[in-house]
Amino acid sequence: MATQIERSSATQTRLIEATIALLDELGYARLSETRICERAGVSRGALRHHFPSGRYDLLPVVVERLIAAEEARFLALGPMTPLERVHLMLRGTLAQPDRSTSVALLQIWMAARGDTKLYDGVGPIFDSVLPRLFGLTDTTPDDPQTLALRFVLHGAALHRFNADYDVAKLRAALHWVLDLVGEPTGFAARFTDVALLQLEPA
Repeated sequence: MATQIERSSATQTRLIEATIALLDELGYARLSETRICERAGVSRGALRHHFPSGRYDLLPVVVERLIAAEEARFLALGPMTPLERVHLMLRGTLAQPDRSTSVALLQIWMAARGDTKLYDGVGPIFDSVLPRLFGLTDTTPDDPQTLALRFVLHGAALHRFNADYDVAKLRAALHWVLDLVGEPTGFAARFTDVALLQLEPA
């Protein structure tokens, strides 16, 4: 039988995964504790037991979980330039355009801009995104191409909520951009395994 600690961890995981799925499907504006609990298959009391302040305790955990998972994927691939990282993220969007880490993260970030309590919880975590996910530091800053492709990555993630969203057109547009800019030097030689190109975009 599962221990109390194991059951508690499993409940938290269900709540986190339910939140991510709902952000992906419905967007932040339609995110509610009721929907999260229904998707997770737990009671409202269970959510409040693990996250007493509701979304204000839950969303920082969601943000850290998403960022940490993407960070681990990149670390497993070895040293990479910021440009190589953003190319991998864009290829992740091509592979799985309807399941994007960027969707959840960008929505929470935008919501936090107008919610001081939420920002207090998630702001410090978001401050770590540039070095952890993009490899950007004071000694390794953005170059124009990397920054431009980050714009494309974020726009592609949020475009899915537009009325004219069409997955085939999104893929065609991303292919057009990637063909236009070309790959970083040696990129294909380093990342030949298809599995490496199916990273969830961050």
